Amino acid sequence: MRRLFLLSTLYLFASGCSHLSQPDEDLRRQYLAITEPGISIKTAVDLIKQRVQPEGELLVRANTPCLARESKEKQKGSASIKANMGWYYWGATRTTTYGEWCFNENNQLIDVIVYKSFDGHRDSLETR
Repeated sequence: MRRLFLLSTLYLFASGCSHLSQPDEDLRRQYLAITEPGISIKTAVDLIKQRVQPEGELLVRANTPCLARESKEKQKGSASIKANMGWYYWGATRTTTYGEWCFNENNQLIDVIVYKSFDGHRDSLETR
């Protein structure tokens, strides 16, 4: 029993060390270094798939700003790409990390937003 507890604790600690557990701003800077401001949606899709490698499919949303379900003041851009970047455990809490690439009316990248959701408050690509 003691051995099982120690192995479980070690697993939870190791899975909490995922690169996704970095602060949102650090991940944002990394993603912006790969998908530089000014690139097109098509170029961003290719770079995200090849170099960022999110978990699952990308949701490309024409005429939908980043943070579309938030208040108008928090929304950004006029088109967006949303991706589930993956998840990690911090202790016993499962944390999912999302990335949204924001584009202006000329379909040029203007920013990346990174945010997390936690156990029981997980968002899907369709609901956020």
